[in-house]
Amino acid sequence: MEQLEYRKLIKVLEQVAAAREGALYPVLADALAVHLGWVDAFVAENPAYLVPEGQGEEQYLTMFRPDFVEEYAERWRCNNPFASREGVASLTRHGVATLGRLRLGATGPERNFADGFLRRNGIDDMLKIVVRSRVTGAVSTLGVPFDGARRAIGPGDRLMAVTLGPLLSPYFDAALTPAPAPVQRERRPAG
Repeated sequence: MEQLEYRKLIKVLEQVAAAREGALYPVLADALAVHLGWVDAFVAENPAYLVPEGQGEEQYLTMFRPDFVEEYAERWRCNNPFASREGVASLTRHGVATLGRLRLGATGPERNFADGFLRRNGIDDMLKIVVRSRVTGAVSTLGVPFDGARRAIGPGDRLMAVTLGPLLSPYFDAALTPAPAPVQRERRPAG
């Protein structure tokens, strides 16, 4: 990775580290857009296809097009190529997957997901990054949509994604772990 890329990565992490409690995901989305050009990034907590025995409730934590997320959850979730055997294997093994690579072995319904749903919403490719909480064991994915007319996923994006996933883990740990209750000390009367 080139020095300029490291600087971009560090700027993302600095911005995330400065996020106030409860503001991690919007700050992360903004940092990715500003420093990496990854516009409209969104987080899914406990994606069903990566969580063993369905532990936890799948949630889409995003400011990204609420109508898109609602339609996905209601109609398209079962045909998501990232949930395919190949998609889960790539995400589990490498921590990263792209829709473009998964599309090569996709079934008809999975191709329809890409063509009928994503493209209709202006998404030509998608980069998924796994972020595993070392503290709680929770799994989240960071989804980054790409519009091929503006920008396609390049080798530098994949390298940045592989590097970024593990580095975000401590920040996701802090976001998922409840803050400890403040310690109250008893006041003793003077004297």
